[in-house]
Amino acid sequence: MRLHVLVLFEFVMCVCFINTVFAYMFVFSTNMTDDNGRIYEYNLETRTVSYLLTNIQSDVYSITYDYNNGYIYFPRLHKNDIQRFQYPSEKPYTSKFVTNASVPIGIAIDPLYSHVYWTEYNAGNIYRCNLDGSDKSRVLSEDPLFALTLDYRNRWLYYSTTLTTPIRSIRRSRLDGTENQTVIGEEASDLSIDFKGNRLYWMNFATGDLKSAYLNGTDDRKVFSTNTTIKNVGIHVLDSELYCINFNKILNVTLSPVTSSRVIYQGTNRIYGLFVYKEKRKYLYPLIYLTKLN
Repeated sequence: MRLHVLVLFEFVMCVCFINTVFAYMFVFSTNMTDDNGRIYEYNLETRTVSYLLTNIQSDVYSITYDYNNGYIYFPRLHKNDIQRFQYPSEKPYTSKFVTNASVPIGIAIDPLYSHVYWTEYNAGNIYRCNLDGSDKSRVLSEDPLFALTLDYRNRWLYYSTTLTTPIRSIRRSRLDGTENQTVIGEEASDLSIDFKGNRLYWMNFATGDLKSAYLNGTDDRKVFSTNTTIKNVGIHVLDSELYCINFNKILNVTLSPVTSSRVIYQGTNRIYGLFVYKEKRKYLYPLIYLTKLN
């Protein structure tokens, strides 16, 4: 005779906690030799690269993001306009016209007052308009201009000039064009602000040096060198993490405990503009408890 013993359990499942993780997406532009210009997305987590836009018909030297409404903005240098597209999106990506511009090259968003700013390379103007392209107005006229970034907390525009006489420089002004002043006396192919450290970062196109200073221009110093010249344009600082372009590569530069760099992406075409998107993801982790019935 066999004796069978049956033990009964009741199952109780409860969601115990929510874990938040971040995914990093690198949005970057390539030059016109790559299918007439493209904007890519590189997913650092999955190590996959995909096209967002193709046949842009222009070089794109800078990319910025409207976090409040979820749009990427970019200037088309050779088509003389500003474009935008919704990002991220489950639909196919298509860009839409925002406003006309004369050889636009640098771009920045003011999230507090919903304005987009851009530099005009040849004309030496900085313009702004509403995010939908309306109410366009000139902020200031300067020497031929290149890079642009915006300190929305302290209400400053930072931009770089390209004339060698008297000197190429990084300058700043209030968002209405007043209080114009030189911050650093050297060229910059791109600018980015570390809001945690209150520091301005820039790439010197001629030397390949990534440099930094406080927002008022003091404590100017080189933090890293790509060891290549006339090949480096885009940089982006996110949560004190530094990313920069070295021709066809995206580098992550670490300053502490020692300065080092690693290649996180390498393609076949020259890269110009760079934007790093930090996507918050939440995961539910259930725990299953087995409770024995009496």
